[in-house]
Amino acid sequence: MKTPLAMDTPMIEPLLQGKQEAWDRFLKAYGPLIADIVAWPKWHFDFHTREDVAQTIRLAITQSISRLKSEQALSAFVRRICFNQCIDRLRKQLREQGRLCPLGHIDEEGEWEETDVADDRFDPVKELVVAERAEALRAALASLDTDSRRLIRDFYERGLSYREIADVWQLPVNTVGSRLSRTLDRLRDRLERLPDPPQP
Repeated sequence: MKTPLAMDTPMIEPLLQGKQEAWDRFLKAYGPLIADIVAWPKWHFDFHTREDVAQTIRLAITQSISRLKSEQALSAFVRRICFNQCIDRLRKQLREQGRLCPLGHIDEEGEWEETDVADDRFDPVKELVVAERAEALRAALASLDTDSRRLIRDFYERGLSYREIADVWQLPVNTVGSRLSRTLDRLRDRLERLPDPPQP
């Protein structure tokens, strides 16, 4: 990944003043970084999408630059906007393809920002799908009644056996098994339309 050119004079104030020369210098310095992030193969963007996302990034930077307080934070600021805009576009594409349900939200301060764009272990498509499925599972669990949530917690989180749950709940073992089975069926019904995570 290309490193932004060194700045020999403070840059933020002229940018805030809207000076064209300052913005020209900014794009010369950070344009290669923006292009590298947008062109990362794992986004799966075609040429026209890359151009569109890059333009959206430049617009987002002009709208957000006033929140930047430190010259030293400029590179991180640009990277964060690049990642956020790429993630937003990828989410939109996956939803349009029917591969994601519009559930949950990925925090701007989450793992996306912390992962190096050059790290081959990071696959944004896989991470998005996994994150959406996890959020959907949490929502499905939250929609269950209290006893059903407690049953799942006892069996999966606490690791209790059917017999141990039956003793605690004072129920027949067969009743515990049938209740757990019905609860899992309800969860499957709510999650069956979600995609499987892509294979690495």
